[in-house]
Amino acid sequence: MFIWFRRLFAARPQAPSLPGEALPPEVPPPWAMTLLEAVQKSSRAQARLTLQVEDLDRKLEGGFAEVRNSLSSWKSAATGGAPDSSLRWDAVLDALDLLDEAAQVADPALAPGLTGVAARLERFLGQSGLTRLVPLGHPPDGRLFRVVGTQPHDSLPEGAIARVVRAAVLRGEYLVREGEAITVRKLP
Repeated sequence: MFIWFRRLFAARPQAPSLPGEALPPEVPPPWAMTLLEAVQKSSRAQARLTLQVEDLDRKLEGGFAEVRNSLSSWKSAATGGAPDSSLRWDAVLDALDLLDEAAQVADPALAPGLTGVAARLERFLGQSGLTRLVPLGHPPDGRLFRVVGTQPHDSLPEGAIARVVRAAVLRGEYLVREGEAITVRKLP
């Protein structure tokens, strides 16, 4: 654009004159120089703004990359894909499994205390978005539980879960940890 203005307002001695046409003045009019300066200043300002926009664009893309990385790590944690995130929860989940078993075989005076500790840990898991499944007395869901053994039980129907060795854990609808269960098998 600057070049176009310069050509427009520069004197052109090589241009032929037409009949009845006055020759252009040798010096451009005073307003032309003011206009030329304004165009130069606006071109420089546009170049500076372009650099600033490019810098902001790079920063924005970097921020989006960080968001994408954090979302992908959150999604992989939600699907159980990140081994380190599932390892953090395994200790708490195993402790809850042990507390459930200890509450069942403990002295009746200790059982309420153990059950209370387990309930607090369950609330903490719920606030963290995890759901622990212990479906005693129901048939096992093959998508959530693996049957690791059988045992006789008089009050439960055959095939129902008699004991949960390892609780299944969900985050939303995604399985974080597969459960292990012992089912009822009636003796003949």
